[in-house]
Amino acid sequence: MIDQLTPVETCRACGASLKEDQLNLDRLCRDCAEGNAVPDADDARLAAIPATAVEPGSVLQVELPPDPDRPPWGPISGLSIWLLSVAAVIVIPIGAVFFWYLIQSARGAPLPNLAARDELIEWLKSPELLLVQVLSTTIAHAITIACCWALVTGLGKKPFWATLGWNWAGHPMWYWIVFSACIIVGLLIVSQLLSRVLPQSEENAFAELLKSSRAVRIAIAALATLSAPLVEEAVYRGVLYAGLRRHFGLISTVLVVTLMFVGVHVLQYWGAWVSIAGLTLLSLALTLIRARTKSILPCVLIHTLNNAFFAVFILLNKV
Repeated sequence: MIDQLTPVETCRACGASLKEDQLNLDRLCRDCAEGNAVPDADDARLAAIPATAVEPGSVLQVELPPDPDRPPWGPISGLSIWLLSVAAVIVIPIGAVFFWYLIQSARGAPLPNLAARDELIEWLKSPELLLVQVLSTTIAHAITIACCWALVTGLGKKPFWATLGWNWAGHPMWYWIVFSACIIVGLLIVSQLLSRVLPQSEENAFAELLKSSRAVRIAIAALATLSAPLVEEAVYRGVLYAGLRRHFGLISTVLVVTLMFVGVHVLQYWGAWVSIAGLTLLSLALTLIRARTKSILPCVLIHTLNNAFFAVFILLNKV
């Protein structure tokens, strides 16, 4: 009986198995030790390197692609990017409101009495100002991506997308399109089932925002489809997941990232428990895909197609 766990000595140069009489040649097969080894077809790329480019006796170093689960940053940096992304979507719209107030004041337009609470709230909820706040989110997204780039690349020293994981994980794009459709259909079915046992209030912050004006609905649909999936996946399944995964186990990392993604949306959908449950399932599916593939590209595609699907209902005023 052959012991399958016994390691087989191989040549450190060409990888060929070593015989017992070759173990005293500094882990080189006889051909490599005598300089007579001939590269096979799989190593043809090595033959293209000029002989003068490699000094005699040196070991050729091949740079491997970065491992998205072993990034150069850790949990603290990942959490910092997450906090910055949350702060950006809060602070930037507030700054946009202040800036809009100054513009309107300079134009001599009627403005609310800042001391009158009801009058101020009514002004803040006006369709015009809500549109300003929604559009200002693009600035928050741009700042977030810029900070992600600075952290991931070390200010340009490393590739951004490759470090985060940007590939189809060995499958063609159409595979992930079909996979996305299956997830969307599955979420719709589960949501229908959950609607029988969970309350679904139509009186929540997001629903009120959609009712404000058609311009606001168009802006939300565009942001949800064009920028939000890329930014959110870069933050959650990219920087945050990688930073946590470097020091914590798989299950804990998946759960934390899933819940943190849902947590920032809870206030927006408060009362719409079916929507929150569906969002939780989507976040869990995306995080598991990231864990399995070590890539955020499938996550970005699935997230984009999911948001685009619901953006149609937003534009049709069916949400």
